[in-house]
Amino acid sequence: MKRLILTAALSLCAAAAMAAAPKYEPLPEELRLLSKKGIDAIYSVDLPEAKKNFDLALEKYPAHPFPHFGIAMAKWANLEYLEDESDPKLDKEYAELTDKAIETGLAWIKKHPGDANAYLCLGGMYGLRARLAVLQHRWVKAFFDGKKAISNTRRALKIDPELYDAYLGLGMYEYYAGTLPGAIKLLANLFLSGDAGKGLEYLNVCKEKGYFNALAAKLLLIEIYTQTGSRFSNPELAVKWSRELRAQYPVHPQMHFVEIVSLYEYKKYDESRKESFEYLKAVNAGLPAYRKRYLPRVLTAIGTTYLVDKKYDEAAEYFARAAATLKEDAAAHPARWGVWAIVRLGNVYDLKGARDKAVGYYKEAKAYSDNWGFSESIANYLKKPFSEMELPGQLPPP
Repeated sequence: MKRLILTAALSLCAAAAMAAAPKYEPLPEELRLLSKKGIDAIYSVDLPEAKKNFDLALEKYPAHPFPHFGIAMAKWANLEYLEDESDPKLDKEYAELTDKAIETGLAWIKKHPGDANAYLCLGGMYGLRARLAVLQHRWVKAFFDGKKAISNTRRALKIDPELYDAYLGLGMYEYYAGTLPGAIKLLANLFLSGDAGKGLEYLNVCKEKGYFNALAAKLLLIEIYTQTGSRFSNPELAVKWSRELRAQYPVHPQMHFVEIVSLYEYKKYDESRKESFEYLKAVNAGLPAYRKRYLPRVLTAIGTTYLVDKKYDEAAEYFARAAATLKEDAAAHPARWGVWAIVRLGNVYDLKGARDKAVGYYKEAKAYSDNWGFSESIANYLKKPFSEMELPGQLPPP
């Protein structure tokens, strides 16, 4: 799970620090309430309700960046939640909305330098843009947008130290800047290093005290706590929190899948598989919100639980079913879980000693346009067979 708002704010230069502090401007209460309703609707995956509230906010406050940010965030939710990060058209629409929101935010703060929430919002927009770049493994783009996000967050906190929602963006930047891949981490350290431990502290502050972003912080912490091999891994707490979210959102496929991943990372493979079959049942029954688009995701999850149990025939069956959805949905853009299922089929045949067949699957996966950063993993598997030493590995695609 990957998931939702990266907020931030521009540091004061020496001259600005010496100047008189701008007059504090609170967020209008009506805009605050409309934005809260819109954000809550996004987390509930009720995107029409989110759009209704943000459209109303835009009608009443057209020059303020908050409504523009909300509309961009709703588009992000459409991409991440409904299309599972697998629609290039939505990528483009989301990028355009985010650019427009940033333009509006920059114009607003020129006239309203004391609006901490506007800086929070501007940081969030840069942060969402950075988040998309991270998902696409565009590390340099993610770094520079993240840098702008963090400077805006800090400015927001400089104006209002009790704006706890800003700790989401601050925490995300500190954590991800502190855990970047080697070469990119070296680049980051030349400009602004990150402290991953401090990032977790900030995210917990937001989880406990945030108004807009408390749930986002909790989801992000679960994502961090379920990263395979991370020194910050805490799957036991992730399972506890994911079950709290399931109780709060009992028919919410995203929260359901968060629990499936948490159980897997906690090495409760039987329980993870059991919940995955419940999820599959809900998709096949057409329950509200459990979209057919999620089939490759849950089928791959089931296959992965069998893979880690070394039941390779069962794993291959479910990976093949997940991969088959790409052909069934040939008119649409490919789903990333479906493409990843093809890679996993290659893993299975490597483990079964059928190297030629495994290479065939890796090449098949490589033929798809890489919108998700799979190329590095595929290249590694083409060079060297997947081995049992690499199990369990993580459940979601890299």
